[in-house]
Amino acid sequence: MTGHKVLTTFHTEDSIGGLLRLLNMEIEAFLISSTVVSIVSQRLIRRVCRNCSEPVAPDPTLLRRLDITPNELSGSTFLLGKGCDKCRYTGYLGRVCVFELLTMNEMVKDAILRRQSSYEIRRISLETAGLVTLLEDGLVKAAAGITSLREVIHHLPRFSKLRPLYELRRLLGSR
Repeated sequence: MTGHKVLTTFHTEDSIGGLLRLLNMEIEAFLISSTVVSIVSQRLIRRVCRNCSEPVAPDPTLLRRLDITPNELSGSTFLLGKGCDKCRYTGYLGRVCVFELLTMNEMVKDAILRRQSSYEIRRISLETAGLVTLLEDGLVKAAAGITSLREVIHHLPRFSKLRPLYELRRLLGSR
C-alpha cells in the first residue's frame, strides 16, 4: 500500500497456498486483495541428460495417472536418459525449474474478499487469470524433452484435470 515492493517466501504446496497462508496469518482479506500483485510457486526437478537421452514413447501407466491419452500429446518429444558417465548413470544431469504464476485480477481478488475455498480460487484463476499449474508446466517441459513424465508425476502436486497440451503451450507461449 505504501508503494514498496516486498518479496518474501512461504512454504506452501502451490501459489494458491500462498494466499491461504496470508489469510491464516490473520491478514485481512481486503489488504491481501488490494496489495498482492502476484504469487510465484516454483519447484526444481531433474533435467534429462542431453548426453545420453533417447526418444521414448510415454509410459501408458503414467499417462493414465495423469488422465491423458497419447493422442493428446501429438507433436511432443519425450526423452529419457539411458545413463552415461557424465550423469553417473542416472539419466539425469542438472535441474530445471517448474513455475506457477498466480496474477491477481479482479475475479481472483473478489474470490479472496468472499473468502472462497482454495478450490474455487484455483478454478477462477485457471479460467480468468491464465494460471498454469506446476503440473501443467511440468507436462509441457516433459513433452519438450527437458524432463521426464516420471519426474513430473513424482514431484509436482495435482489438484485438477490437466488441460490439453496445445492449450498449455498457447498459454505459456511455447511451441
